[in-house]
Amino acid sequence: MAVKQDKSGKWLVQIDRQGIPRVRRSFPDRKSAERFEKDYLLAHQQKPASGDRRSLLELINLWYRYHGVNLSDGKRRRAILEQMAIDLGNPAAADLTPERFLEYRYHQTTRHVKPPSAKTLNNRLGYLDAVYRQLKKLKIIDYFSPLLEMDKIRLHEHQSSYLSDDQITQLFDALKGYRNESVWWIAQICIRTGARWGETEKLKRRQVHNGKLTFEFTKSKKVRSVPLDALFYDALVKFIGFKQPEDRIFSDSITAFNRAVKKAGIKLPRGQATHILRHSFASYFIMNGGNILVLQKILGHSDIKMTMRYAHLAPDHLSDAVKFNPLSDDRIGGKLAVENAKNRQ
Repeated sequence: MAVKQDKSGKWLVQIDRQGIPRVRRSFPDRKSAERFEKDYLLAHQQKPASGDRRSLLELINLWYRYHGVNLSDGKRRRAILEQMAIDLGNPAAADLTPERFLEYRYHQTTRHVKPPSAKTLNNRLGYLDAVYRQLKKLKIIDYFSPLLEMDKIRLHEHQSSYLSDDQITQLFDALKGYRNESVWWIAQICIRTGARWGETEKLKRRQVHNGKLTFEFTKSKKVRSVPLDALFYDALVKFIGFKQPEDRIFSDSITAFNRAVKKAGIKLPRGQATHILRHSFASYFIMNGGNILVLQKILGHSDIKMTMRYAHLAPDHLSDAVKFNPLSDDRIGGKLAVENAKNRQ
């Protein structure tokens, strides 16, 4: 059983694995629960079977055959894992140590070529750790992940960027001039619904119905429906015309969008591109008083922590800091501070 929250809000850890003493405990927060689980498993970690000398590449291939092939990004992840194994010297999988991985990470960040970001390195650690975890679960190996106790690099949190009203106008003015009409419609849907570009670009006729768009094959692997305002929906249906239910509505248009952004003179943060439309929808949704839980459902986030990135944009976010600070206007200290400020003028 993974770390799980019960109805009372406490986080439960239940470990019931062969060869390990059973344990069940509750904690006030998720971080404490995960830390206990990790420490407990490490304390009772079994040594690898002496005869298991399969290489890291062999384990990666087994992981892909029995698990990775079923993931939406399985091929991409396997390619990343195989390159990691080569960079690590393809050791016997049981011999990999945290120190060896740290050496790999150090060389990745100090090489002369453009180094990978901290987030990318964290993803790689997670991918490799998941290989061991999954194969242990399938009883293909009989030892725990040697990376079980490794911490990821702490990342600085950045505010998500969004388009200003003027930039939105400039962008859609630039999009109007394209022979490829799909690019305008895709961008409109993304900024009106918070959908990802790929989800929208591949929409089929049957996914447009009853004033809503239904998105399938999403990142969270869940189907979600988002309504459109009536005027835009009617115009979209007219644009679609007489397409069959399985026909795609739009053509591939990401290149045209990137050109339009450049034409509009909009400079986007690195790595955002079409995602700026999704960020803009979410940002304006919260700034205009939308509910964060509703936003989570619209965006299709499986974890509320992803949606909470936009919470600071709410009109009343942390407004109690003004009301209850020691120098607030309705307290003695605040009044004295205001009077002193006036006297200094």
